Amino acid sequence: MILAGIVAGGTGSRMGNSELPKQFLELADKPVWIYTTEKFVPYTDFIIIGMNPDWLEYAQAQRQKYFPDSAPIAVIAGGSDRNETVGNMIAFAQQNLHCQNNDIILTHDAVRPFVTEKMIRDSLSLIEQCDICTTAIPATDTIAVSHDGSCADSFPDRSEMFLVQTPQTFRIGDFSRIYDTLSDDEKKSATDVCRLFQSRGKKVMLTQGSPSNIKLTYPQDYQTAQLIAKSF
Repeated sequence: MILAGIVAGGTGSRMGNSELPKQFLELADKPVWIYTTEKFVPYTDFIIIGMNPDWLEYAQAQRQKYFPDSAPIAVIAGGSDRNETVGNMIAFAQQNLHCQNNDIILTHDAVRPFVTEKMIRDSLSLIEQCDICTTAIPATDTIAVSHDGSCADSFPDRSEMFLVQTPQTFRIGDFSRIYDTLSDDEKKSATDVCRLFQSRGKKVMLTQGSPSNIKLTYPQDYQTAQLIAKSF
């Protein structure tokens, strides 16, 4: 079974004056998370949305509006952070869909609406050869490493730097085994699934992303997304 796990637990605190979390902002006449979810429908057997619990009923109502009842899409409560949300989605899949350890899940940010067919297909192809893969693009700017936030300590070779995007794709059994071994501090310090896998010696493979595969974080990102959507 191939699953998609759409991570939509954010509150949009950096999006400025919007009263709605960023995943609910309108993009091409529909909420951003709906726009994103639709991209995965042709390539997956089931889609699980990990939603901010405070907005769960609101999101479930939108799911009813934009998808038929028979659509293999469930909106569930996310966790306190990204990895806990992924864990909740996998637990739902194991309990309700009878998923097996080798079943594959593509995890993706609800607020990266411009994921492409190629990214999804490339991820599904590459995961047959590795434990985990992530979409990424080469860094185009010089990157400074600073331990105190004010003084640059080093400047890594830009040719070796990549900006990680999503989808991030792996087998659900691998995630469960790794997550159960982590300390609370390790769970808090890992910003995404790739760091969890890498911390346990798993090789993280890269597949080609795109500069247009932006994550909506700040107001200017939303403005850019509205322009991209007109030609996407």
